[in-house]
Amino acid sequence: MAQSVTTTGLSRAAFDDLKKTLTDLVESLSDSQLLDLADGIHEMLRQRRALRHHHEQRMAERARGSAPI
Repeated sequence: MAQSVTTTGLSRAAFDDLKKTLTDLVESLSDSQLLDLADGIHEMLRQRRALRHHHEQRMAERARGSAPI
């Protein structure tokens, strides 16, 4: 995993604690349940990326629209 810590995310220590807690929690899940959970997380990431991309496009359109001709 990358060593950087984002400015909007958790601190490295908090992330490591959360990772350990989540690992402990999912140990008891069946493979099917774990795959369903992973699919849900993947879908959440896909939606966040799509939203960011949409926002970037809108900001670029605004910047082009406000540029002097």
